[in-house]
Amino acid sequence: MRVGEYLFNRLKALGVRHIFGIPGDFALPLYQALERTSIRPIVVTHEPAAGFAADAYARLKGLGVTVVTFGAGALNMVNSIAQAYAERSPVLVVSGAPEIHDRSLDALVHHKVRTFESQLAVYREITCAAAALNDPRMAMEEIDRVLEAVLRWKRPGYLEIPRDVVFARGARSHRVASTPHRPDPDALREVMAEVAARLNQSRRPVIYAGVEIERFGLIEKLVALAEKFNLPVVTSMDGKAVFPETHRNFVGIYMGKVGSAEAREVVENSDCVLMLGAFMTDVSTGLFTAQVDRATLMSASSEEVSVSHHRYPGVTLVDLVEHLLASRSVKRHALRLPRRAAPSAGSRSADLTTRGIVEELNAFLTPGRFTVVADVGDCMYACVDLRTDTFLGPGYYNSMGFAVPAAIAAELAWPKRRAIALVGDGGFQMTGMELGTAKAHGLRPIVILFNNGGFATMQAIAGRKDYFTVAPWDYVRIAESLGGRGAQVRSREGFRAALKEALDSRVFFLIEAILSPADISPTWTRIADEVRSRLRMPAS
Repeated sequence: MRVGEYLFNRLKALGVRHIFGIPGDFALPLYQALERTSIRPIVVTHEPAAGFAADAYARLKGLGVTVVTFGAGALNMVNSIAQAYAERSPVLVVSGAPEIHDRSLDALVHHKVRTFESQLAVYREITCAAAALNDPRMAMEEIDRVLEAVLRWKRPGYLEIPRDVVFARGARSHRVASTPHRPDPDALREVMAEVAARLNQSRRPVIYAGVEIERFGLIEKLVALAEKFNLPVVTSMDGKAVFPETHRNFVGIYMGKVGSAEAREVVENSDCVLMLGAFMTDVSTGLFTAQVDRATLMSASSEEVSVSHHRYPGVTLVDLVEHLLASRSVKRHALRLPRRAAPSAGSRSADLTTRGIVEELNAFLTPGRFTVVADVGDCMYACVDLRTDTFLGPGYYNSMGFAVPAAIAAELAWPKRRAIALVGDGGFQMTGMELGTAKAHGLRPIVILFNNGGFATMQAIAGRKDYFTVAPWDYVRIAESLGGRGAQVRSREGFRAALKEALDSRVFFLIEAILSPADISPTWTRIADEVRSRLRMPAS
């Protein structure tokens, strides 16, 4: 079998139906091989968008793929793949490369940087497995090795394929599929006994769920676990919606001092925190303001389980969740939830605010109908107060430009759901032109553009500066010029009407929400106060 044929057959068998990229010259044989399959190429306007789209697709489908050219293509995508690595998203990068027979030490081939190995070295830093398929005899085995690592660790992988290798015949892969993980039975019995005892002795237990719940397909099992033991659930920002936010056991997003007040009350007053697939990043801890006593903490990840200071490297998150579900030794608790604070009078204002947009969306969103995607900025941090059943956002790495490409991928991955993209004016100016890609493929995302004229999150920290200003664009006309529709709104009533109009639209719809430059969400107000206090910067 030819190398390219083997690769794309493997990807199809793994459920990949779309790939994202741009067909540069070193990638042309790859695109020709792709033509012979039913996998659909989605050609975007810029490689960073291909990486963001593949990341979002991976989060929803279990594997995302991007195919780009050597140098100018793959190196242009480094940031979005770095984000996928940081946020544990299984993306496969496939890059074309110059022919093997043309390579000599002094050959100055276009797109080459320093050496022919420079790009491979870069990608080794931001992937869990990388390979240059320079020898057709080893190509299929290397493809299997990289794919296995991507699926096992939920991190990006990298394959570099020279033009003269794509259609070369490769040797059959003799790689034996790795045996399924089985925990050490003694370690599993010990950790289960310790976890069960802690839960049974606890008066105020809580589940703190994070991003790995979604990555390892544990959402339904988490719901079953919470219902079985009747425990309150909080999530991290990067794990938003790994537990249904309309569920009676859901409390809020825990981010120390800057997140949900109810979530903070439940976690910091708990005598037993069961942390499942969550990580203590500066974002998830609210700039390390979280107060979780290690003595009360039981943590499970894809690599190990720890109970206070006891570590069990041979037991994983999946092991613990499955055994807790099967256990009869843990008692059911009485659910104790804090009273949710009533909305303040200011939030019911007729003027359009970030907080008002979130409140309107909470009334608009119907479970099962939408996938909410957020870019970085206040449009994402305001979502601490948003209730939705599906959410995609760069809640840890925090790179701008994610939302619009991710909305395209979301509609391709889950075509029965309409994507709603929340994006600031700065983030939109980076990748918003991908709305033309949405139109080309008949997709209908609803894009809500938070237009406050600048980087309001930075302004809240450092005050008004000329360099925080974003150049004014006519966003509605841009949307129309790309084949969609749009509306500019300045009031809550206008925003509500625009949502209804967008819902009925047969093409993508952009809602430009005009906000005051001084308007920020309650969450970002708390974050800005915390940052200023640390940097000793005066308030704006």
